[in-house]
Amino acid sequence: MKEKWHFIFYLIWFSYLILSAVLMFGHGFLLSRKTLNDVSDCVSLSKIDCDGRENTLKGTCSDNIKIRHVSSFLGAPLICAPVPNRVILILVDALRYDFTEYNPKLDKPLFYQNQLTVIKKMIEQWPESSRLYRFIADPPTTTLQRVKALVTGSLPTFIDASSNFAAMELQEDNLIDQVVKSGGKIILLGDDTWSRLLPGRWLRSHALYSFHTWDLDTVDNEVDSKIYEEIKKDDWDLLVAHYLGVDHAGHRYGPNHPEMARKLQETNARLQKMIDILPPDVLLYVIGDHGMTDSGDHGGESKAERTAAMFVYRKAGLGVEEEDKIGREVQQTDLAPTLSAALGRPPPAPSLGNLLFSVLPKMSLPMTLLHLSNNLKQITKYLVRYGEESQQVPLDKLAYLINTTRDQIEKAAKIESDQDLRKYVSDVRNLMENIRVVFREVWVEFDSLSMLRALLLLLLAVFFNWLITEGIPFERISNIFASTFVPCGLISMAICTSVCYTAYYFNYIEDLEHSIILSTGLISGGMTCVLTIMHWDGITQRWYEGRPYFYERFSRAALVASAVVLVSNSYVIEEGATLSFLSFTVIGLMAWNIGTLKALVLWMGCGIVLAGTRLYRGCREEQGDCWTAGEGMPTGQASRAALVLALGSVSAIVAVARRHTGWRGYGIALGGLLVCAHWAVGWGSLGSPAQSKLLAKLAWLVLVVIFILIWKKDGRGPTLPLIILGLLLYLANVLVLGASYAPAAALSLLSGFLALNVVSLLKTDGSSKYSLNTRCNSSVACLWALLACYNFYGTGHHATLSHIRWAPVFHAGDPNYVSFGPVITVVLVSLHLFGMPLMFGATVPLLALWGRNGVSTLGSRTQLAAVFSLCLKFALCFAIRVFVCALSATIHCRHLMIWGVFTPKLLFESGACVAALLGTIMGIILTVWHLPTHQRKS
Repeated sequence: MKEKWHFIFYLIWFSYLILSAVLMFGHGFLLSRKTLNDVSDCVSLSKIDCDGRENTLKGTCSDNIKIRHVSSFLGAPLICAPVPNRVILILVDALRYDFTEYNPKLDKPLFYQNQLTVIKKMIEQWPESSRLYRFIADPPTTTLQRVKALVTGSLPTFIDASSNFAAMELQEDNLIDQVVKSGGKIILLGDDTWSRLLPGRWLRSHALYSFHTWDLDTVDNEVDSKIYEEIKKDDWDLLVAHYLGVDHAGHRYGPNHPEMARKLQETNARLQKMIDILPPDVLLYVIGDHGMTDSGDHGGESKAERTAAMFVYRKAGLGVEEEDKIGREVQQTDLAPTLSAALGRPPPAPSLGNLLFSVLPKMSLPMTLLHLSNNLKQITKYLVRYGEESQQVPLDKLAYLINTTRDQIEKAAKIESDQDLRKYVSDVRNLMENIRVVFREVWVEFDSLSMLRALLLLLLAVFFNWLITEGIPFERISNIFASTFVPCGLISMAICTSVCYTAYYFNYIEDLEHSIILSTGLISGGMTCVLTIMHWDGITQRWYEGRPYFYERFSRAALVASAVVLVSNSYVIEEGATLSFLSFTVIGLMAWNIGTLKALVLWMGCGIVLAGTRLYRGCREEQGDCWTAGEGMPTGQASRAALVLALGSVSAIVAVARRHTGWRGYGIALGGLLVCAHWAVGWGSLGSPAQSKLLAKLAWLVLVVIFILIWKKDGRGPTLPLIILGLLLYLANVLVLGASYAPAAALSLLSGFLALNVVSLLKTDGSSKYSLNTRCNSSVACLWALLACYNFYGTGHHATLSHIRWAPVFHAGDPNYVSFGPVITVVLVSLHLFGMPLMFGATVPLLALWGRNGVSTLGSRTQLAAVFSLCLKFALCFAIRVFVCALSATIHCRHLMIWGVFTPKLLFESGACVAALLGTIMGIILTVWHLPTHQRKS
């Protein structure tokens, strides 16, 4: 039967259309900001004449008079500071501000509290030499984006988060390049993110790989072995040391853990040792690049993730602090221009930061004006150049900002007293903050045309495929896919792709990727439209004859409603609870329609299971007081009760499954046994991590072997292999979820099993055709999609970057020691996040085949048509949700919560759609492979 492969190809074809349209939308919506190649430059004060002009060398006058003229002259160049300082920059990764606070009133401080006593001591004993601030980061709070922002003084963009583990060389002007350009020497110790981002800039570099997040000590010990000797040397201008232990302790254990206390105590000891040997004129900056959540993660926009710490010390004293020097908020974008001033260089060209004079050496009034003038001239040039290269900022607003900065430069000539200077510094600070606000509002330049094209392609794919699945009768579907429809479609797409490549080669088109996506999408939409027109009589007849029950109409409405209300940020925040209610209601209406005691018991069982998953739903910051059973419990660190529940749930499921899965069940039992042994052996302080990881590897090996074995034909149909596939994906899910969330995975599997049995009872008369239509109507696919979407939340996830956990990557060892480690990392993190949509997608064919009333008693062609129809309807459910998320992001592209709520939701919904489509393709391929070739005619 050639049509069985046509079914598969068409489903792959549909998946391509959806994913390519999502990719096009992402290119238009998640663009990086416009970057400029400008580089700041400065000239020596000795080359400036008394009128503030360069290289004329007319007359002689003091440096202060030159500075006076340069500071207020718009045409004057930027001036290099006459007396540069040496700087030590200590970056303690994930140093949250409250880690640095000291509260003597705490009787029983938490493990992260009151550990950095050296900071408290220095502020109390040497207040004129010490400063401690809240160091506010801009999201996303991933290390690569933070390092970029720290050295450029600019703002990161959301999409840059995708490259966090594959840093490319930084092309923009930055602090490090400014120092190197002036002939300065820089030492690098610690995280290799710096060396990957800025290769070849270092006098000496001792950089180590940074993503071994379960390794708390290697990088820190290596830095300690070098840094004290480097401090004593005088052949460098800037020393950068990046410690990772605090961040890794947070990822592995969370902040409130003895290991966090140990790492903070080590940080305290090393800071004390540095201060003891620090030369008097060297500036010491100790900063955190971001904070962390209560679970130790970061990446999002919550207050705990954004609020880092900055401690500054200089034995010879610092500038005057007008405000409270403890706990005042400063922006991380302020660091680049401030360090540039300390090192005698101008601010980097893309910098939007403000100078922090309180963390610089005390300077005279003319020198203060010189640095302020440099900062204002740099930002003025950036505003002008950005207006030339991009139309993001409205011209009237841009002109106002440019004129205001020029006015501030001219006002420098009127500054005579310290009081005037303080007022001037305050005015400049407010101006810089206003400029930052403007760029934060318009930083992403949306490609509206690409976004609209993508929405059009998504709409075409959803609409015409909905007409096909809802309108064309089953008896026609097999005939359609036995024809040349699918081969003609694939050939047309190949021709479109070839034409696009040819046009691109001869420079007729500029964007090859968008051209291919658009042309293939339109030709696909045209072909499905023609197919719909050709079979319009059958579609209308089926709609006329069909009389859907209330539960069918409600389930469709529930799915559409659950998607449409994604335009509300409050709904996105509480989506887990709503999906649970909708799923339970749809199952209840089905049970009511069946009207038997068995159906009622199954519905009540679903209610109990869904109520049990409530204990594991993740909590967002916006939800306030919220408790989750597995929260803060990394893999291998589950409580005793959680471990018992995990072992019991896995054991119960594999024991029951073993009795009904034939000879393959022995593999399922062995895999479950190895999973349980992996948790038990590695649990607690007396556990053996090495043996636990070995058992996890063996468990994965068994799962892979069983996955290969399910393709062996036994002539008994596809039902049993599909059950085995579902159990394999369940065990894979519990491996990456860990013991803390393993019961949630078991409840998800149980909810699917109960719903499957409710669906199997949807037969109300003896007609096979009627039963087939009932079992394969869209309400069944909607129910399955609702359960798949809900169980993303039911296993402890939320659509926020801060809910991404990295511990699952290391449950079987560190994958980064092997050449294909990044692939393993991506697979494990994706499985951890989207394992439930993958599992439910792979088991969609069971909705048609399960039970005595299933279509497995009918002919092969009928079975194929039924399974294909259900799989396509299930895929359409996720396509509808992605379409609405994309539409919501388009509507709210200037909304206050676009990066905090709507963009993460779009990314996570797209990931769930990919997983669901992949699982669906896997399930239908397995079904086609195991369908008997010779059966009675349908």
